[in-house]
Amino acid sequence: MDLSSIIRKMGHSLVEIRVRALKSILCKLDLSLISVHDIVQEKMLFVYLLEWFNFPEVPMKEEALELLLTLSKHPSAAQMLRDVGAVDFLTQLSPNVEPSLRAVIDGTLDQLFHLPELLPTQEDLPKMGYFHKSMPNNMDIPPHKIAVHESVRCLKFSVFPWLTLTNTDRHILSSNENSLGSSNPNLVRTTCELLCDVIMQDFPAEIFLQRPGIVKNLLSLLRLGPGEEESGYLYLSALSCLRQLCVGLRRRLRFHQDPSFYSAKQDPVSQNSSFSYTQEVLGTQRSGASSPGSECSPRPSLVGRTSQRARGDGQDGDAASNSGSSHRGGGAVQAPRQMAHSPADVAHVELPDLGVEDVLELQLRQLTLAQFTVASMECAIPLLKTGLHAFHRVLELLCDAVLLLGDSVCELVWDDRSLAGMELKEKLQTCMELLGDILSYHHSCSVDTPNNSQVHHRIAYIGSAIFTIKLLQTILPPEKASDNLPENTATALFHLCLDTSLGSLLPSMQETAVAYLEQVNSDSHEIYRRVTRAALWMESTCNFLREAQAEGEKNWLELLELADQAIDGLPFHQHLPIIKECVHICSYLWKFDQPSPLLQTESQKLFLKLLAHPLLPVKTETYECTLNLVKDCLGIQNATRQEPEACAGVSFLLHHRVLYEISTFGLQDSAQKVNVLRCQV
Repeated sequence: MDLSSIIRKMGHSLVEIRVRALKSILCKLDLSLISVHDIVQEKMLFVYLLEWFNFPEVPMKEEALELLLTLSKHPSAAQMLRDVGAVDFLTQLSPNVEPSLRAVIDGTLDQLFHLPELLPTQEDLPKMGYFHKSMPNNMDIPPHKIAVHESVRCLKFSVFPWLTLTNTDRHILSSNENSLGSSNPNLVRTTCELLCDVIMQDFPAEIFLQRPGIVKNLLSLLRLGPGEEESGYLYLSALSCLRQLCVGLRRRLRFHQDPSFYSAKQDPVSQNSSFSYTQEVLGTQRSGASSPGSECSPRPSLVGRTSQRARGDGQDGDAASNSGSSHRGGGAVQAPRQMAHSPADVAHVELPDLGVEDVLELQLRQLTLAQFTVASMECAIPLLKTGLHAFHRVLELLCDAVLLLGDSVCELVWDDRSLAGMELKEKLQTCMELLGDILSYHHSCSVDTPNNSQVHHRIAYIGSAIFTIKLLQTILPPEKASDNLPENTATALFHLCLDTSLGSLLPSMQETAVAYLEQVNSDSHEIYRRVTRAALWMESTCNFLREAQAEGEKNWLELLELADQAIDGLPFHQHLPIIKECVHICSYLWKFDQPSPLLQTESQKLFLKLLAHPLLPVKTETYECTLNLVKDCLGIQNATRQEPEACAGVSFLLHHRVLYEISTFGLQDSAQKVNVLRCQV
């Protein structure tokens, strides 16, 4: 029986559909149409049963918890529940339910901590059928491993499959972590170089998220920022390490998402088999780096050979046992000792046995891909105020980080009510608020500073603006911006929208900023629209005057369109000479024997707009220009001329619409000067 459609409905947004789906499954179990052994293979059932308590309205609490208790008695079901984070979830849920339900939760937690039993024989399998009740029996089938915390809705990708490490590998990570926390700036810088050149190429990138001590120390170096002393430049080394880690994580993410590499066997060896040296990675090594591993890589020397090996997967044959790793390291090719207790010196000392790792505790402390990405951005964004060289390196890290953010977090983060979702939302808003401060800083400095600094601040402003828009496009839909975009970031977007030179350089980026501004602040968006129209009218006025005064053949339709926009801009620029040009164009287009009807109509609209303009100076200037034109065409100086063209210049005034406008509205105009001019015309 296919239960996938019913199980899928248990996660529906409508409570009635969820309740009907749960009742359907309970009824089928009660009537023996299905058994527990059938549904323990449905991994999404466990997820939806836990998510059942995340909805605003939670009916049938007891039935859902009882079903969880029943399923937890099956070994493979218990394993699945542990994999999806049921222990942590139920522990947090228990204080928030009635006392009678806590006993059910406690029973479920007890079952989850039981060790799995051996697989039963085929004879122990229960008979199935409508008339045969199947009693719960601890059965074991191969579990289907799924991602941790799959119930969090905002994550596209949470954590990588867990990787175990040998004693040697654990010593290497521990040594580098301790060195990064040293008070010696030279040791810290050298350790960062070792991480970039060797360690991060030798270990799968997810190792540094699963054991996040090194990452946390690197982020602490970023928080130190620039300074005058030697330690003030350590953040640059940390930037290089974090950027390389971002690149490595994207590479590993593509591997895990590639269907051609999928394997039903989920074990550390198969998960790490893709990690091999590439020309791209080797090309990033710095041959002249003054790191402890620059002359001899510590990884081959640790296992007593210089040939390349499978890297950092915890599965190398040379370090297969913790006890044997120390004496094998004794026969290694000795790397030059540059300082006492440097990370490379781990290769030349006898390594104590670190014991068995508490995997459950480590998994609870690991960083998700989203947590690492947001933390890196939060620490790196304030460094966008630094010098131009450091600014470029910070921007490179942020651009790599935002790609990881798009791969790991979806737009549901703004509506996710889980603890992880709310934490991510808060940190993303912090990042956007920091970006708003950075944009305001560079925008103000690019105006108020000397010329030699303006170029730097302008470049920094453009780079920060590009990243801000990229971040918003990646994670924040415009329709959710009004509730989630910080106020200072909205103000920075407003200034970004008004930046004409930036708009001409990157028009699509400015269009995106306008779309967000429209959702966030309607008043600012209206100001932007008015400013944009005014700027267009000013530009059209300049183009109109240039084209009207130019000699040669003219595109009259285009010229009339420019004139219309120039007239609309008169309240802003108040450049009255354009009126004379418009009147003469109308006169010229109407005096031909066979004029163009289209040009006549468009030019007449233009003239009527001038006659009825709400600004008194514009209206007065229009009548004065018209009167002067009439005097030139019908003056006594033309009495002896035989050509009819001399009088044809006033033909546009004889149309009934123009005469009606002049005689009716001009006569009633409140301005006396307009009345006098009207009578003269």
